[in-house]
Amino acid sequence: MNLKLLRDYGVQVFIAVDQLANALIPPIDGTLSYADETLSARAYRAHRDGKILGKLLMPVIDLLFFWQGKGHCYNAYLKEHRRANLPSEYRPAQAGFFTPGERK
Repeated sequence: MNLKLLRDYGVQVFIAVDQLANALIPPIDGTLSYADETLSARAYRAHRDGKILGKLLMPVIDLLFFWQGKGHCYNAYLKEHRRANLPSEYRPAQAGFFTPGERK
């Protein structure tokens, strides 16, 4: 098996588990979870909005992912806006992007 393919597979599984964990945490502080959002991005949103979930989780998550640089949760939030966790096939900037109603 191709090593890059195996690594990409592992990243996608990690993102899926992360998104599932986020979706399963109830909105106890009023921060709604989105099914296609990572826990890091949600923690940033909660922190931005002054919610307890953000105050508790964001520093811990940022510390756990220190090797990715400063502001992991904020950067995860920005990635959600760029739709960076989507497979390249689903990103509009890619050549050959399929639009609804189009047939190939």
